[in-house]
Amino acid sequence: MPVLSCSDFNLAHTLDSGQFFRYDLHEGWYYLVSRDKAFRVKQEGNKLFVDGASTRFVRHFFALDEDYRRIKQTLMRDPALTSAVKRYSGLRILKQDPWECTIAFLCSQFSNIKKIKKNLECIAQQFGKPIIFKGKSFFTFPKPGEINDTAKLKACAVGFRAKYILGVNEQVSDAFFTRLHPLPYERAKEKLIELPGIGEKVADCILLFSLGFTEAFPVDVWMERALKETYFKGKKVSFKNMAAFGRQRWGKFAGYAQQYLYHWQRLHG
Repeated sequence: MPVLSCSDFNLAHTLDSGQFFRYDLHEGWYYLVSRDKAFRVKQEGNKLFVDGASTRFVRHFFALDEDYRRIKQTLMRDPALTSAVKRYSGLRILKQDPWECTIAFLCSQFSNIKKIKKNLECIAQQFGKPIIFKGKSFFTFPKPGEINDTAKLKACAVGFRAKYILGVNEQVSDAFFTRLHPLPYERAKEKLIELPGIGEKVADCILLFSLGFTEAFPVDVWMERALKETYFKGKKVSFKNMAAFGRQRWGKFAGYAQQYLYHWQRLHG
């Protein structure tokens, strides 16, 4: 069984931080499904045990090649972030499949983690294919173009989001996301916002959690609370201006600052 060295990494903090939804914990192993791949991982200290996926895939997925020490040192120059960084040290920004990430965050609008998980699992059951891994049943996630039945999609209780999911499904391909990679952040974001139902926050989530744009700074109600309390002395500030503040304050590592603040606020706020 492959084993990866994973210093400065915490599997639980990373998976439980609201950026990825198709996973479950069973007898010490995290079982994950990403597109057509089911695999499991388990952490013991600085070792990550891998089953069902290549070490190359897992290293990329969990961003284990990033200079995390530099990221952490940079963020801890901000006294307001110190407690969150220390408490949730090892939290990484995933590099997950951008298509699946797009559907996940379309489902996230006015929702919560528990419901998003149910939505995605239902979409996989309705449009994906069954697979067996370690005696457990899973479903692959449908490819772009395959979420093409309105009745089946509405059966997944996605509500008003159905029209956006169907619209994006008709307009994008895997090649679309590949073309976003080399673009500057602002241009890549513009391309995403042109799609049905994708606004500033959802676009930033896609850019941050799947495409490697770590300067993206998604803002939702959790982040609004955290930023108002910590940086704006309770003043009302628009989500757009909060996102601009985050990018200006933390630059290339704004997404990491956001994720620490979000996780801290959700669990301690």
